[in-house]
Amino acid sequence: MTVAICTDPDKKGMLEIDITGVASAANAGVGEIANPEGCTVAITRAFLQFTTGSTGAANLDIGVGASGAKTSDIISAMDVIEATVGGKVIYGPAAQVAETECPTAKWTSATYITFTGSATTMGLAGKLFVEYIRL
Repeated sequence: MTVAICTDPDKKGMLEIDITGVASAANAGVGEIANPEGCTVAITRAFLQFTTGSTGAANLDIGVGASGAKTSDIISAMDVIEATVGGKVIYGPAAQVAETECPTAKWTSATYITFTGSATTMGLAGKLFVEYIRL
């Protein structure tokens, strides 16, 4: 999993994270990314762009939490099989579904964006674009 602050003029202002499927279904088994800013940020929007979906019947959770934790405040139990997501761009509001006031996900310097598959995510390829503001 690679991560970079995007400098492409058409995508500037987004953190660009490559997602590659793996066989692991462990918490944060697909990967995790440390906060690159070193301070608390509020994730305002997130977009997923898939080139291929998973060959396994997996759901994907993405969120902010402790290293090695399963989190889902950006994407919760999203079906990522090829028939569902191959080639699509999906908007994630980066808001916790259960909260009526829709708070944004807060990413502190001590937490990670974690990626967890419910089953093998082999074959999955895409990018997560994360927009945030420093707090």
